Amino acid sequence: MDKMFCFQCQEAAKNEGCTVKGVCGKTTEVANLQDLLLFLCKGISHYTVPLRKYGIEIPQINKFITDSLFMTITNANFDKSRFTTRLLMAFEMRNAARERLANTGTDIEGITFDGALWVGETEVEITEKAFEVGVLTTKDEDVRSLR
Repeated sequence: MDKMFCFQCQEAAKNEGCTVKGVCGKTTEVANLQDLLLFLCKGISHYTVPLRKYGIEIPQINKFITDSLFMTITNANFDKSRFTTRLLMAFEMRNAARERLANTGTDIEGITFDGALWVGETEVEITEKAFEVGVLTTKDEDVRSLR
């Protein structure tokens, strides 16, 4: 689990991306936690996008998504504990959005995206999932470059 892939900044190794540790100082663990946070934000959107069809927006979730995206940009934050805390908040936000969508009568059982369902309860589970959903899990380099 010591692999990472980060191609965000001008400092990227060989202009191709960092794969062991970021030239900027980002660790493998933080890079993977950032990927997991984005994965969970995508999961939240599986509930919030349908809610918008009902004219329902949840401002605190909108802010959470925006702040979470900002946390993953180049050189903004490499604090593992802040990402772990943010991931736990993502579960809460996702559950709130899921409940709100269910209250509209929408069949939420049809939502099968793993990021909309998965919950990690321990640091080990979170670390393992972060590795599973990281950028490197996309084998096709062209597709990976779009992530």
